[in-house]
Amino acid sequence: MNYRYNRRNFLLAASAVAIATGCQPRSTQSNRQGFVALEWVYAENLLALGIAPKGLADIRGYQQYVNISTALNPNTTDVGTRQEPSLEAIASLNPQMIFGTQLRHETIYQDLSKIASTKLYNPYPEPGQLDQFQEMEQTFLSIAELTNQRSQGEQVLAQLRDRLSQASKGLSRVSDRPILLGQFLGNTPQLRLFTDNSMAMRIFNQMSLKNAWQGKPDRYGFNTVWLEALPAVQKAHFLYVAPENDAEFKKLQNNPIWQGLEFVRENRLTSLGSDTWLFGGPLSAQVIVERVIAALTKKP
Repeated sequence: MNYRYNRRNFLLAASAVAIATGCQPRSTQSNRQGFVALEWVYAENLLALGIAPKGLADIRGYQQYVNISTALNPNTTDVGTRQEPSLEAIASLNPQMIFGTQLRHETIYQDLSKIASTKLYNPYPEPGQLDQFQEMEQTFLSIAELTNQRSQGEQVLAQLRDRLSQASKGLSRVSDRPILLGQFLGNTPQLRLFTDNSMAMRIFNQMSLKNAWQGKPDRYGFNTVWLEALPAVQKAHFLYVAPENDAEFKKLQNNPIWQGLEFVRENRLTSLGSDTWLFGGPLSAQVIVERVIAALTKKP
């Protein structure tokens, strides 16, 4: 279902909720149930804590790009796009709490707060502050605290750290060659190369893998480059994420720059899968770990 932000309809819906609430005992507020996630990572965080989100923005996109061990409940309601969530759809769920990002949702924070208690996070701290992995951990524990699942949250992060430690030992024989992590965007000849402050690259670092790309750290954790940037890092092992059946990626097979790259000629490039989400929480981090291990230990 497609929802778009419409203030008039929202005010009508909010008025109806307010009238209904006013006609019920004061305990009604405490009967609010469920949580709404306006960004995929917060739905993932809830699932990691054993909580099925009641509402989620852009379910179709989530199911296409986020592949984690815990499936989304089929009864979860789609509440519009991540950029323009539907206030009417959110209000109809009578949620206990809403989780969103400052980047996308700060302009509608007041409206969201009229529906339910709203918490906005910043998954993209400025370089020199927290790196994205640290921010992910802090936000995950914050959501665990707000949902009374602190113990479960600490356990999930402990399991991730243990797996990273094991992976570091297992990859010691391949860690001498730097890793280049790229993301092809689809419908454009450009790609993203991930910088040291990104969540994905911090995961790589904790597996004793070095970053071949030494671009300037960006708040989003990547530099968007043209193909001509790759010869400088062609000695790396290239791991990448690309949309399925990406026409631009297929064109590379006939591109002389691409065909001349050392990691292409020597078959040191591996797809991590189109559903490896590089901007997620601890469960996505675990997926990255397992797919990197498989990519770097595969037999020629």
